Amino acid sequence: MDTSDPSRPGAEATPAEPSAEAPAQAPAEAPAQAPSEVSAETPARRRPRGLTTLIVACGALVGVVGGTATGYAVQAEREPTPLPPLSQADLAYPEKALPESKRPQPLPAKHDTAVKADGDLRKLLVGKPEGARVWSTGIHREGAPVRDGWLSPGEFSLEYGSPAYQLEDLLDGEVRRVAAANWLRGKQMIAVRLVQFRPGALAAAAAFDRESQGWAAARSAPGEESGWSVRPGSSARYHLTAPEPGTRYWASASGFRGDVWFTMDIFDESSIPRSTIRDLARAQLDRL
Repeated sequence: MDTSDPSRPGAEATPAEPSAEAPAQAPAEAPAQAPSEVSAETPARRRPRGLTTLIVACGALVGVVGGTATGYAVQAEREPTPLPPLSQADLAYPEKALPESKRPQPLPAKHDTAVKADGDLRKLLVGKPEGARVWSTGIHREGAPVRDGWLSPGEFSLEYGSPAYQLEDLLDGEVRRVAAANWLRGKQMIAVRLVQFRPGALAAAAAFDRESQGWAAARSAPGEESGWSVRPGSSARYHLTAPEPGTRYWASASGFRGDVWFTMDIFDESSIPRSTIRDLARAQLDRL
């Protein structure tokens, strides 16, 4: 009886005998190939990398140097080429000065803004509006009164919110003098200022005009920040502003001609027509 049957109760399993037909276990590692059996197809030795490029570069350098030397040698053997004569002819001057009758006439004073401004600056102020009377007190509570048509730069600075900064800007722009006029027409107050600067590279009059228009634009109603042109083709502009609580209606205009900057203000308890400030600004621009 076969006692190795696993299905029999109580039988103990016995290890099976290895089959005679099982292949033998392969060796873990193949034996190393003998040095004598190395393949004879060994790659051929190559030229070091970059040697060909170096040879070509050296040849190009030799060619450039040789060509340059040859060019200099050929140029040195040539005759120098004379320079062409100057195209500008000799300056000619008249032997005698022009007689008085043939000399050009100087620009008339009425067309020379410098001559007009160098005189009495008060004469360039716009004329007093119809129905107005002279008002000598300052346009602000802190302002200085106008004396004989003049304001000092310091007194003019008092009419601004920051007098110290305004005076500093005036001095930096080399302010020369300030002509002023105040008028009162009913409850309407009118103030005109002509500020003259010394001529020079610094266009102070134009700079103060831009600053004045920017300040007026900040107080203008929405959509009217740019104001309106005093006259077509001129940079002078005028602005209207609605009053804040407890303040008056206000209109302003500014512009410049040469080294003179003009600025004017109108204050009223009721609305100011555009034509009022526009016509006054046009008259002042024409006087300059």
